[in-house]
Amino acid sequence: MGSLSPFAGQIEPCIFTDEVAEEFEEACRLCAENGATTVELRGRLFGTDVTGLTDDHLARVQATLARYGLRVAVIASPFGKCHHNRPEEVARHLSLFPRLVKLARALGTPLIRGFAFWNPEGGTDADRPDLAAVLPAIVEFLRPVARQAEAAGVTLCLETEGATMTGTGRECRQVIDAVGSPALGVAWDVRNALMCGEMPLPEGYEPVRGLVRHVHVKPNREQSLRTVGDTRISYAEVFEALLADGYRGAASIEHWGSPEQMLAGLRELSDMLRRRRSG
Repeated sequence: MGSLSPFAGQIEPCIFTDEVAEEFEEACRLCAENGATTVELRGRLFGTDVTGLTDDHLARVQATLARYGLRVAVIASPFGKCHHNRPEEVARHLSLFPRLVKLARALGTPLIRGFAFWNPEGGTDADRPDLAAVLPAIVEFLRPVARQAEAAGVTLCLETEGATMTGTGRECRQVIDAVGSPALGVAWDVRNALMCGEMPLPEGYEPVRGLVRHVHVKPNREQSLRTVGDTRISYAEVFEALLADGYRGAASIEHWGSPEQMLAGLRELSDMLRRRRSG
């Protein structure tokens, strides 16, 4: 079993392997060659996704990661992407969690990415749902999972994702406070929250300060991470705010477009983090 310990460095460059190549082996090679020290596991894993990994698959994943000197930052599961008013969906997602815990422990990460139900409003990210109306159902859903996570020493990280009930940092904080478990944290997708109308700094960061366990990095219109979307706020400023509060985790490149664009984003991120460490 891998060690469930914080990253030795400060912020580690990370990337979703399934957006880099069809084959996991090739994805890992490219990720390592372009500056990644960690990866985020979601899909394209020997013909399945992360929720379908068997023990045999797991052994192949471990061997491949070791071959390229990579570690797993987070299990990028779809846990919680279900409708709160469809009991069969809810039950199926609850049944996934014990396996996700085992995978996290075997792969040496304390982090599992998850969600707090689909946004019933649908539409654009800006169409935020009535969180208060669904909050009791969210608490009922997440409390038993949080207890499992506490017992296993892992953290369920709620992603800021506009298609779900927690599109903003403020919404994530409301859910975490209502559940009341130290085993819940935030996977802060800064641009996702921006698309829901929440500026990254200081507005978006204040509610999740001390709760961020993982970060997603998406490009601006120029395919760069110099700014978060069309704002004047840079990712460098976001990283500085996190580091000042003791953040030790990964920043993961996601949804940059083609595999080539993903790797270009990874190189930009790796260079930025390298300059900061040597500066």
